[in-house]
Amino acid sequence: MFSFLDDFKPYGHWLLRIALGSVFVIHGIGNFMNLTGFAEALRVSHGLAMVLALGEIGGGVLVLTGGFLEDWMTRVGALMLIPVLLIVMFMVYGTDMGFTVSKVHVVGGMEYLLVMILVSLYVLLKGNKT
Repeated sequence: MFSFLDDFKPYGHWLLRIALGSVFVIHGIGNFMNLTGFAEALRVSHGLAMVLALGEIGGGVLVLTGGFLEDWMTRVGALMLIPVLLIVMFMVYGTDMGFTVSKVHVVGGMEYLLVMILVSLYVLLKGNKT
């Protein structure tokens, strides 16, 4: 029934690549532009906030450009994003890790960060192989 979609299989990875890379480039630039606010929100030093923001930007750029260039760029980019996500997850949620709205996290739980970690792991494992 959906066999007509088979022709598009070689391009499917671009959907995850664009989503992952662009989210991190956009967030990283925003965090870098407001480094003090970013550091205060995470309750980390200014230096660590800068490393995290640069990791977001660099990892996102490598994930996006790696598809046109080299497999290792894609994998290194995805690998750079995983520790950033884990640090943010632990700094923001601490001991209140959950998937539901709470008094501290009125918008929701950590499911967004978990999905981003899983997508990063997928891109790390898959690389540029279609």
